[in-house]
Amino acid sequence: MPIVARKAGVMSREIFIIAVLALSFVRAEVSAQPQQLPADMHGWASASIERVFREDYKGAEEEAKKILRAYPEHPAGYFFMAAVAESWMQRYQSNKREAEFYRFCDQAVEKAEKILAAEQSDDWARFFMGGAEGYKGTFEARYERYITAFRYGWKGVSIFLKMASGGSNNPDINFGIGTYDYWRSALMKMLWWMPGVEDKREIGIEKLKGVIKNGVYTRAAAGCVLIDVYLNEKRYEDALGVANDMCKKYPKALAFMWGRAVALHGLKRYEEAVAAYKAIYAKCENDQGTNHYNAVKARVGMARAFFALGRNVEALEQASAAGNYPLSKDIKKRLDSDLSEANTIRKRAGGKGGGDGGGGEELASEGGV
Repeated sequence: MPIVARKAGVMSREIFIIAVLALSFVRAEVSAQPQQLPADMHGWASASIERVFREDYKGAEEEAKKILRAYPEHPAGYFFMAAVAESWMQRYQSNKREAEFYRFCDQAVEKAEKILAAEQSDDWARFFMGGAEGYKGTFEARYERYITAFRYGWKGVSIFLKMASGGSNNPDINFGIGTYDYWRSALMKMLWWMPGVEDKREIGIEKLKGVIKNGVYTRAAAGCVLIDVYLNEKRYEDALGVANDMCKKYPKALAFMWGRAVALHGLKRYEEAVAAYKAIYAKCENDQGTNHYNAVKARVGMARAFFALGRNVEALEQASAAGNYPLSKDIKKRLDSDLSEANTIRKRAGGKGGGDGGGGEELASEGGV
């Protein structure tokens, strides 16, 4: 259950295809109110999340460490330390903190299991356990390790569904359940041989909107997922509305900057899309120790928008630059579709004599992150 996530969500689309087979007929209703965490723990947790979305990862860690020092036997501190590590890796598209991330996830699960062995009704312990498992699934999916991604993601979603069917009204579980409800239904058209499954896309969307309004620790994360959902539905105005709201609150958060850029392109507001991708590029190009993942995607986004505007010289410039970065084998693999698109733009823009043409041309890709 990621604090920051694009495309992957709680689980990737591929993981949801598998999860559909196991969970298609699970139904969950929510009723009772959740218990409260201690005030100091809640304050530190909230501060850690705020700092994550302001990209102050060191500060976010310090807040989470306060929980560890005061409550070493509670899963919350370990969960939020894992959240910081995962958010950092998502922001920089790096796996350098993988060992640390898994250590904190496993410790969160271990601490939660000990609490639940003594007190089964501890809603937050169960939530942090499910969240830690979901985090691992998200990370695995980013690197296309789908078998282990499903295993972890299934654990996380099933815990949240069990909480809901048991009467929990912890609003944060609807982050996972709402994401699951939407993607299960959205992917049904790919599973044509499974008839009779209710279309719960709007139910999932409403749950995510509810989390943005009422969630405790997952409001901003639900915003990330809802943007992706709206983009998938081609509801670009809705996606832009959420992205704009989130960018106002967290102007440094790259996840929302990406969502805004993609939505603007989907609305054919290409000049604004160019500006949005330029802002992303300016933010990421000089990241310390960069692997160039974000810079490549931003340049391809600019090339795509320039090409749609008929500004072929600029499209060719950005597409060519995107293909000239020294990329590791792993990053090159993950950017395969983007590099392929850049090559297509180079051929089409260059094929028109390298000059600016009239009218522009839209490519099939919408530039998701």
